[in-house]
Order: sequence, then structure tokens, then C-alpha cells
Amino acid sequence: MRFLTLFVANVCALVLTALSSLALDKPGLETSLEPEFARLRSRLSALPEFSGVDAESQHRLAEELARRGDVQGAVDSYRRAIVLRPDWAEPYRGLGQVLLDHHDYGEAVQALQTAIGLGRADQQSYYWLGRALMGKGQLPEAAAALRQAVQSGTDDAEAMADLGLVLMAQGDVSGAGDAFAHSIRLKPDYSDAHRLRDQLLEAKGDESATKEAGLRILKALFARE
Repeated sequence: MRFLTLFVANVCALVLTALSSLALDKPGLETSLEPEFARLRSRLSALPEFSGVDAESQHRLAEELARRGDVQGAVDSYRRAIVLRPDWAEPYRGLGQVLLDHHDYGEAVQALQTAIGLGRADQQSYYWLGRALMGKGQLPEAAAALRQAVQSGTDDAEAMADLGLVLMAQGDVSGAGDAFAHSIRLKPDYSDAHRLRDQLLEAKGDESATKEAGLRILKALFARE
């Protein structure tokens, strides 16, 4: 009951956010192409598959705008879809991916958690959630999400390497080493996993040095542009 109450509250909070502001005003998002994107939105919105006022049409429009690089338009359309159908997982999932790609980790976490709670608990959703939590610095939670990702799709070398990095940043020498080794077995030419394992080996099993190296890599990886 407590989980359900918290979940419903989370959904309501996102819907209220969408109702109060359908624009994303975040630093770092592209603005120089806004006039061109505005014309693109106008053209697409006139097409039958995107012109409806239903959630599905808005979701299709958001997906197309995201594919074409219009972040602001995609976010607005995902949020309109959420307002129209707040119990549908797909627009939350798409919104979470776009926000993650543009370093808005807090809102990405909220959107992806809602998508998972509404039934979109697949490997990719957990992976994106893990990445967003890494960006927020919530390492135990990131590790839990990435473990769900690798359990849902055990052939994902990237998710396994990210799990290793999170464990490394927590000083878990053995767990990080196992994760990097598994990632390399899955994808022997995955250079990121090799580089991370080399960084782990340079710490020579020292927990403090391992943690320091992992945190340094995370900071560089998720620095806001």
C-alpha cells in the first residue's frame, strides 16, 4: 500500500509538472536552431499521423522530433502525451531518455522510474535509469538499476561495464573486476571496458585508490556541458 501511494504521488507530480510548464527551460539545451525546429514542428503537426490531440499522436510526434534532434519540441510533446494519458508508460520512457541525453538527470530519473512502475520494466529502461542515477551520484541506486539491466539482457557489455564503474567508485575491487571481465567476454573489442579495467588494475587492489579513481572517471563522464 505504501509503495502504491508513493507511486501514484510520483505520477501526479510528473503530471502537475507537465501541466504547469510544457516548456523545458534548462541550461545546455540547443537553442540556436530553434527557428528551424519551430518550422519543423509546424510541418509535422499538419500531417495526419501527428495532428491528433490524443496521447498516441503526441507520442509519435515526440519520437519523430527526438529523432530529428529537436529536444525542446520532443520534451513538450512527451509532456502533452503524459497530460493526456498519465497512466501510459511510453511517453515517460521517451522523456526520460531525452532528458538523460541532455544531462537533466534528476527529471530523467523521475520519468524513467515512473515508466518502470507503469510496466515498462525492460533492459533499456533500467539501463537508462542506471545512467541517470550515475549522473546524479546516487551510486547504490545506480548499481541496483544496472543489475536489473544486466539480468534483463545479460549480453549487454555496456551495462556491465557501467556496473563495474559504479562498483569501482564505491571501492568494490572484486565486484568491479568481475563486471569488467564479464563485459570484455561479451564484447572482446570493447575499448571502454579495457580502459576501465586498466584503471582498476592501476589501483593495485587498494580500496581507497579504487574508489578515488572510479569517482574521478564518473565526474569526467557526467560533467555538464
